[in-house]
Amino acid sequence: MNYIMIEDHNLVRQGVSKIIEEKSDFHCVGTFASVSDTKTFLSDYCKTEYQPLICIVDINLGDEDGLSLIRFIKENYKNIYCICYSMFKGAGIVEQAVRAGAVGYVSKNADLEVLLQAMEKASTGTFFMEESLTSDYVIYTNLFQSLTKREKELAGLFFQNKNEEEIAKQMGITTRAVDNYMTRILSKLAVSSKKELINKFGDL
Repeated sequence: MNYIMIEDHNLVRQGVSKIIEEKSDFHCVGTFASVSDTKTFLSDYCKTEYQPLICIVDINLGDEDGLSLIRFIKENYKNIYCICYSMFKGAGIVEQAVRAGAVGYVSKNADLEVLLQAMEKASTGTFFMEESLTSDYVIYTNLFQSLTKREKELAGLFFQNKNEEEIAKQMGITTRAVDNYMTRILSKLAVSSKKELINKFGDL
C-alpha cells in the first residue's frame, strides 16, 4: 500500500521512510515538509481513480498545523487514512488528533514497529493508538464530554500552546472571557491550575 510522510524535519522524513521501506511492504510515494505541498500532491494523486493512501502526519509543521491538514484530508478524500506521528503524548493533543479524523496516533518515542502496526491497521481503515497513550486518553475523553462546544474549542487551542491573546483573537472574545472559560474548564477537568492541566493531559 502507498503512503506519504508529512514532517518538517528532513532527517526524520528521510530516515523513517527509509526504514519503513526496508521493513515492510508499504511504498513511499512522497515526503513533504509543508501543508501546501501535501495538498498539491493529493490534488494530483486523486485526479483520477487512485489507490488508497496512508498519510503519516506530524502535528507540529513549523508555522503550519498538522491537525488542520488531517481535518482537511478527512473532509475531502475517501480512502486516505491519516496517522499522527508526533513528539506530543498528552491526552489533550491525542484527543484533538482523533477528533480531526486521524485513524492512528503514535509518539516518536515509540519503537518503529509500533508505527508499522498503526500503518497495518490504517490500511484496513481500523483505528490504532499506541498502548502507552490509551489510559490517559480514555480518562481525558470521559472528562472532556462535560465541556461545552466553546470550552472544547478553547481547551484545544490551549493544548496547542496558544496564549490568552491568541486564543481571544481566534475565538473572537476578550481575554477576560478566556479567563472565565478557563476557570470552568479547570473545574470540569478536576484540576486546580493551568500547570496541573498541562502536567496531567498535555506535554507542550
